Amino acid sequence: MMSSLPSWLLMLPVVAVNVCASLLLKIGADEKPAALLLGLMSWRSFCGLACFGIGGIAYAYMLRHVTLSVAQAVLSSQYIFTVLGAWLLLHERIDSVQAGGFVLVAIGIALIVSR
Repeated sequence: MMSSLPSWLLMLPVVAVNVCASLLLKIGADEKPAALLLGLMSWRSFCGLACFGIGGIAYAYMLRHVTLSVAQAVLSSQYIFTVLGAWLLLHERIDSVQAGGFVLVAIGIALIVSR
């Protein structure tokens, strides 16, 4: 099944988990730490860290099927999706410089995965 999919498509779950991790850490940073977690962090922050762990394991697995050059390029799309997620969920602002950067990153990713 994995060989029938484009190699870059295999990286999308890793990107999604990392985006969720970043958003959960940001949301959890503004919450009261949980006593169950020794008062160190909120449960959402803990879930964000867990997502990074899951993402790392998934990334290591995906590297069996995807070249490192493609994997790193696709993984960099998480920067775009994290900012878009922050805009949608946290109502953070996206300015024209960021939007231009997104376009350049997207072009770079498209060039790398198209070869």
